[in-house]
Amino acid sequence: MSAPIPPADAQPEAVTGPAANSSPTDLPPDSDAILRVRRLQGDLRVLIRHFACWAESSILSVPVANAQALPPGSAAPRIALEPHAALLVVAPEVIARDGRLLGQLYESLEALTDLAAPANVKSIRLTRAIVGDEDEDLPSDTRSQAQWLLRWARGIAVFGILVFLATILLLVHVDRGRRAVQQLEQIRTEYQAVANSLGVARAASSAAGSAVDYDCPQPTAPPAAQRPGALAEQAGRSGQGHLLCAQMSDALGRMRIIRQELRNWNVISGRLAYVSPITWLAPQELDRTTGLSEDEWASTELRTLIILAALTGFIMPILLGLLGAWVYAFREINRQIQTSTLKTWESIHSTLRMVLGATLGGLLGVLWTNDQPVRLEGMSLPLGALAFFVGFSVEIVFRLVDTLVRAVADRLSKPS
Repeated sequence: MSAPIPPADAQPEAVTGPAANSSPTDLPPDSDAILRVRRLQGDLRVLIRHFACWAESSILSVPVANAQALPPGSAAPRIALEPHAALLVVAPEVIARDGRLLGQLYESLEALTDLAAPANVKSIRLTRAIVGDEDEDLPSDTRSQAQWLLRWARGIAVFGILVFLATILLLVHVDRGRRAVQQLEQIRTEYQAVANSLGVARAASSAAGSAVDYDCPQPTAPPAAQRPGALAEQAGRSGQGHLLCAQMSDALGRMRIIRQELRNWNVISGRLAYVSPITWLAPQELDRTTGLSEDEWASTELRTLIILAALTGFIMPILLGLLGAWVYAFREINRQIQTSTLKTWESIHSTLRMVLGATLGGLLGVLWTNDQPVRLEGMSLPLGALAFFVGFSVEIVFRLVDTLVRAVADRLSKPS
């Protein structure tokens, strides 16, 4: 049970008794009792400094959990740090000699530790060492742990930023390829509609003996060289046949541009795929039986769709799951620094969490490969967003998996 908190007007008994004026004992300075008192005073100094730094003043309010038991309308009791700080000015030899002062030192440590919970002396010292505010009496093991944790945090920060930039670049690259395929499909639909209209008009004109008006010549200039009103003026001069031919020529010109865009996208994707193990299993050269040249194969939307399926179904979920776990890990470290609850094993915990986030994100690509949004609780989420959420909330996923496995195991264990 923790010691009762003295009121604000309590006198610091630790320095009012006769023991405060006592001369040092005959104990040697390096005796175990004096060294233990010095360590206790160091811990008390850390706790007092912690409260003084995080509070608006040196007078601290009692936690809300204790204040709720007070009558309505009454002011919350306050605790003064002076009675506890008075023990820091007493010589360790005096405290080691006086059992009453030693008891007050233990009581002060217990009272302030309860108020600082969930933080403790070790976590406060580690957090202060991380932010560059070390104590003079910082233990060597805590200093080495802080240095290791700081190096790990810097390395993981650089790694996470690189993953974030790679994810953004891949998202932009994927969106560019998807838009190129959509534009090609749209232009192909427009071209087919113009060809159908031209065929119907040619058939109708052939019956009238003037089908030659619907024989489209090869374009001599790209459609981009025509001014905006060229099609309307040409229609007024030459009629419906020339208008349809101009529309077909415009569609063919835009299709060539999109084909070039697809070729550039596929070439870039092929360069990015050098590090992918999937390319190690595929043939390096195009099969001659297809009848396509390397340039034609590089500009086909089929190859673009194959690469898009690999990127959006597997690569992007892994990166987004890893990114979600990285964001949660640094959010947790930021919270622990704010509350002075940083632990030495946080580096191992965060690293394992990022590995699990990447693994679960990749498994989502295996489970959902149809490139359709995933519906959860009435919400429709794309695969990439779901992978990020899975990496951010690994515990929820494992809790769900445990529930499903337990339900299946219970059903299988029941006798038929």
